[in-house]
Amino acid sequence: MAEPVWKEIAAGKQNERASKIPPEWRIPASLLPPAEQDVVQDFPHTSGMFTERELLLTEATASEVVAKIAAGEWTSLEVTTAVCKRAAVAQQLINCVTEICFDQALERAQELDDYLKKEGKIVGPLHGLPISLKDQFNILGLDSTIGYCSYANKPATKDSTLVELLRKAGAVFYVKSNVPATLMMGESVNNVFGRTLNPRNRNLTTGGSSGGESALVTFRASFMGVGTDIGGSIRHPSSFTGLYGLRPSHGRVSYQHVQNTYLGQEAVRSTAGPMCRAPEDIRLFMSALAAQKPWLSDPQCLPLAWRTEEEVLPAKLCFGFAWGDGTYTDHPAPSRSMEITREKLKAAGHEVIDFAFTEGKDANEIVSKMWSADGGEEFRRDSDATGEPLPPTVEKWLGHSSGAKPLTVFETWQNQHRKTLLAQKVLEKWQATEERTGTGRPIDGLIMPSTPFPAIRHNGGYPWHFGGFSPLLDLTTGVFPVTRVDLEKDVVPANWKPISEKDKEVMAYYEKPENHENALVGLALVGRRLEEEKITAMLTLIKEQVGVDY
Repeated sequence: MAEPVWKEIAAGKQNERASKIPPEWRIPASLLPPAEQDVVQDFPHTSGMFTERELLLTEATASEVVAKIAAGEWTSLEVTTAVCKRAAVAQQLINCVTEICFDQALERAQELDDYLKKEGKIVGPLHGLPISLKDQFNILGLDSTIGYCSYANKPATKDSTLVELLRKAGAVFYVKSNVPATLMMGESVNNVFGRTLNPRNRNLTTGGSSGGESALVTFRASFMGVGTDIGGSIRHPSSFTGLYGLRPSHGRVSYQHVQNTYLGQEAVRSTAGPMCRAPEDIRLFMSALAAQKPWLSDPQCLPLAWRTEEEVLPAKLCFGFAWGDGTYTDHPAPSRSMEITREKLKAAGHEVIDFAFTEGKDANEIVSKMWSADGGEEFRRDSDATGEPLPPTVEKWLGHSSGAKPLTVFETWQNQHRKTLLAQKVLEKWQATEERTGTGRPIDGLIMPSTPFPAIRHNGGYPWHFGGFSPLLDLTTGVFPVTRVDLEKDVVPANWKPISEKDKEVMAYYEKPENHENALVGLALVGRRLEEEKITAMLTLIKEQVGVDY
């Protein structure tokens, strides 16, 4: 019996990807970790496949790379070669890459080196920096399957506007990264390329839908990746893998000519943003992009330069801390991360107050109706085109067996009005904190877990989360790393009692720290709309005053 057409497509795409890894970068059988070996994060250091120079180059931050290249101490070609090699190894260990363009990247790097040598200046603030891209972003001549077999073998005929702008600033593109089918899952797995694994524990996910990016960046196979986020897709993967990330408000980063689901659904917007290893790199990305005046290329972009005056912070800040959302209580590891952060900020002289975040349930309900307003028609169309099955969680939600029905126009309007009312409520609550902050201002930022739990096991799904809150209200939101799951400290307290049936379910889902062994744990820093400069500055402050304890 012949294989289903979607399986043939998937096999072809995987073979094409494998063929683009040079023989000298393929892991010898004698060095390949067995499948049962969970931790592969240190493979570049322990395998002997990398020189000390290659390790030095790939473990620098993006800001360090551009500074070294501009000063003539490093070349883009040697940096690009090293990071391409590390990405090739990452792919073989944790399956995080979709499209490979190493040859084009090396050619571009050499051109940039030649320009710098000849002209004595850089082409832009990202001169020579290799940047990885989530699979959604179009690069001329490469597929953007976003996990659908029906999108394969249809190479892009033009670049995404963001790709054009970053290239103009000096970026080098070398890989695109894995995503979940439909882009609407907390794990990056699809029928085309398979499942991405977490290098610190291959039994765990790196999140979704930008999980390929988080895997690359945490493995030091990318200095900076570009993800997207409509329900947590930058924030959750970054939190699961120890990264800094930014989910900007709509209009700061171009989303034009990007492969996407939910085309025409504009009640809650997906935005693109950086995922990296230092907050300075977020600033590098955002300021370099703003300098290209993206509003002249994309009508959805706002005419806002990078406002350096907004980066100047008061000497004393006040942070709100949101413990749970009235439906659930934080799992031990995120809760401990909150305690660490609160105590260190207090010790640094800042004010901290509790913020009663009770809007998670309403935000979930509103955004879920927005995402399912078509009754699943789009997801079924794109999977039915080749007969491939939808992921089980999506099938249950919006597949043929789900019985999902589209909203009427009137129901859609009513739901969108709920969003407006929720935004008013949150703004009033935020403003009212002025009476308690001790600074004469409302809170400067709201700190909360990105998810109730640390990185989860494969096929786990999310029993509860509030990732739609920031996108729904278009709030600028950053992510920062704090700690690692501790097998002794992060047990469920013997006297713990659930506050709801959902809380009981969520804690049972966590069960014990061994289910999340070696997972890194980050937190979210929520600001107001269009506060990218302030949030980035506060992430830098948190890095300096809170740091990480692993």
